[in-house]
Amino acid sequence: MPVTKKQPVARNAVIANSIKTAVHNLEIALEKANKALVARSAESKKLMNETRRLRKRHVAQMNRKKRAIAAEKKNSTAEARKAVKVAIAELNATKKGIEKTTAARQAVLEELNGLKQSQKYVNAYVKGIYAADRTIASSNKKKRAKR
Repeated sequence: MPVTKKQPVARNAVIANSIKTAVHNLEIALEKANKALVARSAESKKLMNETRRLRKRHVAQMNRKKRAIAAEKKNSTAEARKAVKVAIAELNATKKGIEKTTAARQAVLEELNGLKQSQKYVNAYVKGIYAADRTIASSNKKKRAKR
């Protein structure tokens, strides 16, 4: 059987420093989560507005395409055929833009949901630590008063 070394007993200074570092890291994590949440929310809002703008443009271009096709059926000239091709090309470009912004916003929303969950956890931990600190501080005061 191998001989194991005895682990030295931890000193109070090491434990206190470890606690202080952990609380500080949690506070930093909370700040980072709040900043990231604000940034991602702004990005999501920007992408939502871009999608709305593209959808409005899409509707206008659909109407323009219908009018161009009707005009081309009525009088088939080179100018009318060109108008139909241009309308279709613009419509396809807008569709690609809508797909691109929708996919980007979906990715941002997934990240935003994860950030909200992380922020919720970190916030709860920090609040719990502060509540425990208040409880410990108030119990120390009561002990001193009784003496």
